[in-house]
Amino acid sequence: MDFLEGILYMMWRGFAIGVIISAPMGPVGILCIQRTLEKGREAGFYTGIGAAVSDLIYCLLTGFGLSFIEEFLEQNQNVIQIVGSVVLIAFGIYLFRSNPARAIKKPGDDSVSHKRNVLNGFLFTFSNPLIIFLIIGLFARFNFMLPEIKFYDYIIGFICIIAGALAWWWVVTFFVDKVRAHFNVRSMWLINKITGSIIMIFGIVGVITAISSLANAGKPAEPSHALYLNSAKGFGPLSQADASPADSILTLDGNSPAQPPQLQGGERGFNLEFRARNFHNGSNKRYKAKQPDGKLARVLNPEWFIRLYGDSGDSLSIRFKTIDNPLEPIVPTYVRVTVSRGDSLFYSRDITDGMDMFMDWNAYRLVAEGSELRLWGGNREYNLLMSLDVPEFKAEGVAFGAEPGALLGLDWITFTPKGIQMPLTSYMAEPDVLNSYLMRSTDPIEGIWQTFDRSLDDDAARMGGDYRLAIIRNGNGYDLIYLAGAKRNPGLWRPGMLKGRIEESSFKNVFEVRWVDVTGVPVGSEAKGEYMSPGTLAIQFPYLNSSLRLRKVAVTSAPDGRR
Repeated sequence: MDFLEGILYMMWRGFAIGVIISAPMGPVGILCIQRTLEKGREAGFYTGIGAAVSDLIYCLLTGFGLSFIEEFLEQNQNVIQIVGSVVLIAFGIYLFRSNPARAIKKPGDDSVSHKRNVLNGFLFTFSNPLIIFLIIGLFARFNFMLPEIKFYDYIIGFICIIAGALAWWWVVTFFVDKVRAHFNVRSMWLINKITGSIIMIFGIVGVITAISSLANAGKPAEPSHALYLNSAKGFGPLSQADASPADSILTLDGNSPAQPPQLQGGERGFNLEFRARNFHNGSNKRYKAKQPDGKLARVLNPEWFIRLYGDSGDSLSIRFKTIDNPLEPIVPTYVRVTVSRGDSLFYSRDITDGMDMFMDWNAYRLVAEGSELRLWGGNREYNLLMSLDVPEFKAEGVAFGAEPGALLGLDWITFTPKGIQMPLTSYMAEPDVLNSYLMRSTDPIEGIWQTFDRSLDDDAARMGGDYRLAIIRNGNGYDLIYLAGAKRNPGLWRPGMLKGRIEESSFKNVFEVRWVDVTGVPVGSEAKGEYMSPGTLAIQFPYLNSSLRLRKVAVTSAPDGRR
């Protein structure tokens, strides 16, 4: 933007921010009104000047990138709130006990010092550094900090911030002074009692809230009953003790009788998510398979399966087999998914696209709830493979298996009993998979995104972290896949967990947003996203009075080194 445009852009935004920072009728606002009624308009206005100077200092600290202050306040806000609340209580007691007859300024009495009023207003406001969270929110809401804004434009903006704050206090003291003549000494005494009581209530509520937050923070978090079952997740009962970090895939050899243990879900069922790859599934290749009599044979595209165990002791198998027929002119290759109960075939479907047919990875999501079974799978996105209602069958457990000749690789296994809500996971978080995919993508929204700035209403939201997310198209929208950056619950967030989803709306570059916490519960409601070229995505949470912006991060290279 040009010189004049930049100045006008910052002027009205700065003025609006200054007014909004000062407008909430908190303790300093009550003090300003009390000073105006008791000692005159000048005393009240100079108190407001002190508050405006304090607000400007916090705006400068926020605007010039002192993020460590934000982190310090986030980590110590309860202690800071207790200290600030004690100050409020002490001042409220002083005001409650003060005698207005001694404080009223008489002609020629210079005992009322403007410097003291400014200092009181400044200290009263500066003792509450948590206002910095409100400032962060306003800066993001008004797009006050942009890389294209020049330094001299920022000077104009900050001048307008203090101008807006002073304008607010000028208006407040003007109207309060108009009614001042209707108050006598007894009225002022009553106002001091009321004002002191209100300020003490502010302080007491602040102390109780902070102590309650500290007590809750000291309690251990509810344990997650989701199981991460192989060493790609870092822990779990299916970890391979001899696997190196570079070779952390759980493998099942169909020629070996050893199989993984059954995973028990319970009466309400379970969610199962994993990646699978049959290493013995090459095109037109045969593999050695040990027969029941001990002899070896060679098989083409051996099967692997998921076995579900029911509440009545019976079982159900979901099998996957590649059918490769080069003589078939229309669909030469597909994956056949079958469901059998005992020896009876219950369901069959041929999947012709959306999956890797041979030796590469596919991701799967299986939901068992009562007699209902739903299965999604795919190599790039989850496609519904089956949705069944199996009469008189309730899945309570699951195990993997491989037929003779197959060599099944399993990775990123997440097993969640029903009733424990956890966010979905995506295999796209693996760097080699993600970079390979993004290097071929032409979608301007797909990519790796990083939190650029945020606004938070301190009463409704907290800073979760400088999230690094992968945005990948899935159906009519995009999955927001967590990669790194969580500061709250960092031990629970894992790469690949879904942080949310955005779906296209009827307006160009505007999206409906579903943003979830670490338990999978949506945060806020009716959130909106807007893609702003080049490479900026703004997400608004109207019911939380909060927002954040993401910036796109360039993909540096493909896994094989291509730029």
